[in-house]
Amino acid sequence: MALGVAAGGTESAQAVELREAVREALSTNPDVGIVAENRRAVEAELEEAEAGYYPRVDVRAGAGVEITDDPSTRNRAKAPGDADHARMPRYESSLTVTQPLFDGFATDSAVARQESRVVSATRRVRETSEFVGLDAIEAYLETLRQRELVLIAEENVRTHERTLELVEAKAAGGAATIADIQQAESRLASAESTLTQAEARLRDADATYVRVIGRSPDELYRPQPPLWALPNSVDAAIDVALENSPTIAVTRADLDTARAEFQASKANFLPTVDLELSGDANRNIDGTRGEEYGASAMVRVSYNLFNGGADISRRQALIHRIAEARQRHNRAMRLTEEEMRLAWNALKSARDRIRAQRREVSANDRVRKTYRQQFDLGGRNLLELLEAENEYFLARSNLLNSEYEGLFAVYRILATGGVLLAALDVPQLGEGRSSLDPNPPRQMNLEPKLKQGAGVDILGNDAGTASEPVLPPETDGAEQGAVGTPDGAGGRTEGEVAPDAPLDPNEPLDPNAPLDPNAPLDPQADARDGGQADDGGDFPEVVRVRRVSDGPRATDGATTTSTARVDAAPSSPPRSRIEQRPDENGRFMSSADQAPVSRLHRGTDGAAGAEAAVTPYDYFAR
Repeated sequence: MALGVAAGGTESAQAVELREAVREALSTNPDVGIVAENRRAVEAELEEAEAGYYPRVDVRAGAGVEITDDPSTRNRAKAPGDADHARMPRYESSLTVTQPLFDGFATDSAVARQESRVVSATRRVRETSEFVGLDAIEAYLETLRQRELVLIAEENVRTHERTLELVEAKAAGGAATIADIQQAESRLASAESTLTQAEARLRDADATYVRVIGRSPDELYRPQPPLWALPNSVDAAIDVALENSPTIAVTRADLDTARAEFQASKANFLPTVDLELSGDANRNIDGTRGEEYGASAMVRVSYNLFNGGADISRRQALIHRIAEARQRHNRAMRLTEEEMRLAWNALKSARDRIRAQRREVSANDRVRKTYRQQFDLGGRNLLELLEAENEYFLARSNLLNSEYEGLFAVYRILATGGVLLAALDVPQLGEGRSSLDPNPPRQMNLEPKLKQGAGVDILGNDAGTASEPVLPPETDGAEQGAVGTPDGAGGRTEGEVAPDAPLDPNEPLDPNAPLDPNAPLDPQADARDGGQADDGGDFPEVVRVRRVSDGPRATDGATTTSTARVDAAPSSPPRSRIEQRPDENGRFMSSADQAPVSRLHRGTDGAAGAEAAVTPYDYFAR
């Protein structure tokens, strides 16, 4: 299947590193925009509260007609026939300046409350930025993981196609039956179905990528895990989270806001004192023709004595609001500690699995190659060969899932501790900082990042430096070897047969090749060939994989959401019943119950050179 990275066909796709994807998500994601606008609104409300310290100036002016009928107008000197009332134009104007002298500390409490809200809104911007950044990383890694799973599934299809060609050639020479051809065709159809499912999951992952980051994914690189930023232990990580978690900081600011509201309620029990300066200029007022002027300076005191007990009830309600905010703060601390422990456990579990699964992949690779050679000589049947190929495919998929789970766990730990953006050297938004915040965002010392080197895998091993991504657009994935290997060797040692190498069914077999079907499989063979017997090789450094197709992408509801993290239990294609061998009674047995299919030298264990009949699964368990 042809792969491409450019969404526009001939246009070259621009490589997107993880840091740039996070930066773009912070600048375009609506969730960040919502809290940023809320931060600006709360800051304006703070200025509104501070207005209570300043005087209030009111100007009034009016003009109209006044008709007055009172004793003064009736007793005035008037000509015969004049009415008793007086009608004349009226003009009035006034200026009043009111300066609060004492309001029961209501303004002080209101300002303190709004300052706490500004701090809370600022920290909420940081919290949302951290978790949107984590969502962007999840979407980035999930898209990259699904692309690599597609390449593994494609390679699995090609392997089954070559197996079918080999079986057909053997059947033409009478060395295989029609049932063998049907079995190979069935496995090929199953592999193609698995590939289709992988492509659908890739489209779903791309849809999530667009939602979180704001554009379609192009070239993606497997990032280097920032292990240098991790604390030394889970207890140290919990201490960092409790001190620097933006979620805890938000609840702490909300608690301060509740306390300020309680202080503001005390103003209802105190009098208010205002200084009022006023002046007025009027004309033709109250039936008196002419102008008049007036001015006054007054100190006014207002004191409410009883309002039905509402102030007392409100005060009690605010006391309970403080208790509620305190409990929310306590809950946030517990949840943060739990999240940090879960993230730390996920990283530790992923590291342990990676070590074991790398050995499993290496062992499965040797087993399937030996089985294929023995199948050519008739020492193995087709079902055993297909089973070995399927075990190799599942092992590679599980290893890939564990690697990405470990990667995401690193970023999950940093986000829970509130230092994700700092570790990535992504600047905070302007709304994420405030001079009122006594606890500004924590800064990271980037010197350990420089000391870590350019290539460190999830296990902390030196993975080398890869300046160029694998699978460039102008080459096919089959020419580059396994995904995530910058040199294109697919992690193979010198002298090993490439799994993508074409098999010629008519090619003569080397009579000198060690193809004894009863020969023991040496578990140290990979070490002598230059491979690694312990951890299966270094963690791939930089990866770029390409899309399955250039067509429009659609979702089918199977995409990973923000509530289902990449570090969830990896899903692998289910093993069908056709992948198991029936016993003499026609029952299908699990792999653990099957009869031994090889004899592996277990070394000396009290008896020199003792050998025991075991299955390949027993060897993997070692």
